[in-house]
Amino acid sequence: MKLNALEFLLMNNPVRAFSQEHYELKIMKSLATIGNIENALEIGCGNGNGTRLIRKHFSPKNIISIDLDERMINLAQKNNSDSSSRFIVMDASKLDFPDSHFDAVFDFGIIHHIPNWKDCILELHRVLKPGGKIILEELSIDTFSRGTGKIWRKLLRHPYECMFSTEDFMEFLGKTGFDIKNFRESNPLKLMKFFSLTAEKKS
Repeated sequence: MKLNALEFLLMNNPVRAFSQEHYELKIMKSLATIGNIENALEIGCGNGNGTRLIRKHFSPKNIISIDLDERMINLAQKNNSDSSSRFIVMDASKLDFPDSHFDAVFDFGIIHHIPNWKDCILELHRVLKPGGKIILEELSIDTFSRGTGKIWRKLLRHPYECMFSTEDFMEFLGKTGFDIKNFRESNPLKLMKFFSLTAEKKS
């Protein structure tokens, strides 16, 4: 599901970039134990700031970043000139990559935008090597069910009718063949609740 005008603005401003680097990324690093990364995939790369942070803090030799929105891919390409990065318009629930290709997949809050989110999880499992890791942060229907989340629900266009709960997400990861290694819930300034986790594809 593509971003509406407000979401596009929220994703493309200095405050979002600051939060992503100095808060969200720190949580992801604290949860992730991962060595050398030959090939990494970022789903929902947006304007490419996440790609830059992944290169800086996880040092993959190669990273492919995808987004369903062509506008975002164009921005990401302008914001990243590193030859190790490629940007492709692609649906994260229909990945055009071979089986067992990536060592790590990164997600800065994209899967909750996908109506058929289970297909996305299955695809991530398919393209990861055995022992490969998902490193992510996500929102869930729990985010939008109480407090300030009810306000965000009126402003943001999401597939709420088929959005997962945190419990649903964790359970499906296990059924798909992932072993959840670390998990943390956050709610900075009580503005938006989200969770972060690292999960490993079972051999």
